[in-house]
Amino acid sequence: MPRLRRLLDVLPRHSILGRLVHPLVEDRHTLAGRMAWIGIFILLAFIFLAIFAGVIAPYDPVNPPWDEKDTPPWSNAAVPRNESFQTWTGNWSFTSFRFAQRADGVGAISNGSDQVEEVWGFPLRVLRNDIVAVGFSALVQSNGTDAGHYLTVGVSFDGGLTWSVPYEVRTTGALVQVDLTNLTVWNPDKLAESALHFRIGHGSDASPTGNLSVDYIGATAVWRTYWHLMGTDPIGRDVFSRILYGARTSLAIMAIGVSVALAVGFPLGLYSGYRGGNLDKTLVLIMDSLYSFPGLLFAGLIAVLLGKGVVNIGLAVTVIYVPLYFRVTRSQVLSAREELYVEAARAVGARPSRIVFRYIAMNVIVAIPVIFSLSAADAILTAAGLSYLGLGVEVPTPDWGLDLAGASNRIGVGIWWSSFFPGLAIVILTVGLSFLGEGLNDLVNPLLKKERL
Repeated sequence: MPRLRRLLDVLPRHSILGRLVHPLVEDRHTLAGRMAWIGIFILLAFIFLAIFAGVIAPYDPVNPPWDEKDTPPWSNAAVPRNESFQTWTGNWSFTSFRFAQRADGVGAISNGSDQVEEVWGFPLRVLRNDIVAVGFSALVQSNGTDAGHYLTVGVSFDGGLTWSVPYEVRTTGALVQVDLTNLTVWNPDKLAESALHFRIGHGSDASPTGNLSVDYIGATAVWRTYWHLMGTDPIGRDVFSRILYGARTSLAIMAIGVSVALAVGFPLGLYSGYRGGNLDKTLVLIMDSLYSFPGLLFAGLIAVLLGKGVVNIGLAVTVIYVPLYFRVTRSQVLSAREELYVEAARAVGARPSRIVFRYIAMNVIVAIPVIFSLSAADAILTAAGLSYLGLGVEVPTPDWGLDLAGASNRIGVGIWWSSFFPGLAIVILTVGLSFLGEGLNDLVNPLLKKERL
């Protein structure tokens, strides 16, 4: 409290900054004051997260390696894999060994115990060295396998250079799963498509000739993902990291769009409102025409012309808000130019430029932070809408609207988190900016302040 009082003592009440800070401090316990301070804290929090995203984010939001797709939030999920081979070579007879890639009742057949196939290329896609279990599964058909004949499986995890003792599969007509977890200390390299090989043999307790029919051969693995606060998206990227970096994108678009609109609309409104005449009528006609277009549609049209990217989308958003700043500034100038202090300045021979910038602008600009906050909230929504429609930033740039679009089709299958959290970030930031704008409006606007009193 003493620090706030010292700040108020140093800052003149009738300065531009003082007209905002004094009401914010003095009326902070009112509803309007609380709303404004909540908005300030939310905005500062998002700015902090955007600046320090590189430090806070646990994972790279763009570049691989990524984790398992659609991992639920607040968990490191166990990921089971059961994949068949993609490549084979050997001398099994009658049918191609590809018939052992699916359990469909059509098997690969061998008619002699000297026949061997080597298979590899199991797309297990193990992304982390936290492997819980490894094994293989095999289905030997009872119909097509002679008595006394069985399957043997040798395992190599170094691309076929060394082999384990063969495992025997004697059960027919049912899927058999063999545990290989203790065969070695497994890691993702040993389970890579080029490293994990199976040697499929034809064993026999009787005659060396006879039929063996194998319907399916597959490799199995269970591994745990990294821990994810908000889960992963449909391609395995960390949602929390994407949201942090997406704050940079959204705030950059907002800053470009609203700042450029202010830099263009405010001086135009000042000049048009003070000078009047045909130029004023022309500018009003142009701005009213632009203002009548639906904002998202108009921004989308400009985005198509300019192309994708943060700067281009920021400029597309700018076009929406130039008429807003122009209209607000002009209406304030029309009232201010009739005030007694302006008449007094004219009477003492002050130049028009001095009157506009020294007297009128200094009084009109107090209303701008209110409009700035409200238009910033709308700019966040517009930028997200453009990205959702595919007109915003380029993939794979972290962006809330882009992530919403990429995950929206997953809601129907129960994967809600990859779209919920980006949407929540948009809602929190826009609500915070709206609170700031509405609170400042109630605090700064003399008419509303009188009503409150």
